[in-house]
Amino acid sequence: MPKTKQDAAMEGQPAEKQETVAALQQENKEQAAVIYLGPAIAGVVVPGAVYRNGIPQQLKKAVEECPALNRLLVQTPKAQQARKDLRDPQSAASICYQNVLEYAKKKGAKA
Repeated sequence: MPKTKQDAAMEGQPAEKQETVAALQQENKEQAAVIYLGPAIAGVVVPGAVYRNGIPQQLKKAVEECPALNRLLVQTPKAQQARKDLRDPQSAASICYQNVLEYAKKKGAKA
């Protein structure tokens, strides 16, 4: 596999520093801002909500109950493409939206 600029820069660095840098890079990926592009779910999330440091606990629980929610939590730079995908009724994003909509109706009925 070809080396990236980061790999080349890390050559010759102590192993401890390499591990620390790798951990920080992974942390940054995990904490990338995400926007929710699905329907409102009572007491859980509203459309357009942006999360910069992870998602709240009640949304994590909802994702466990309805995994289609993951498809509607999109990194902000990819939001425009995801919105285009939602307009296509045959796309995976659109199908997930419909699944989440059904989940939201069930959640609303419980309350």
